[in-house]
Amino acid sequence: MRRVDLAQLVTEMTALLGTATSETGRLAREEFVGTAADGLVTATVSGAKELLDISVAARAHRTVDNITLGEAVVEAVRAAEALADQRRSEIMSGLRLGGVDVDTFLADPMSLVPRGRTGDES
Repeated sequence: MRRVDLAQLVTEMTALLGTATSETGRLAREEFVGTAADGLVTATVSGAKELLDISVAARAHRTVDNITLGEAVVEAVRAAEALADQRRSEIMSGLRLGGVDVDTFLADPMSLVPRGRTGDES
């Protein structure tokens, strides 16, 4: 039965942490733009999901009521955040630990443990 090489795992974790930290910093500096379906509102967020800008077309001030405008703002922000999430997922899917991609590991840490182990086997 294959055993987990803890020394190798620690080495991989250290390298992974450095890469993840670097990529997370780079992602936080990226900007993502989302637009409401009607095209009247555009929102810009950072990779860290900080709201950087909201742009409302002049036409919206004349033709859209406040409630609809508010809904369009929310839609645009969510669209921008979805793009940031997609980029984060792309970055994370490229990171591996013990032969397992990081998203899988975070969802199920036991994915690093060989299946079939039922207890302490010496």
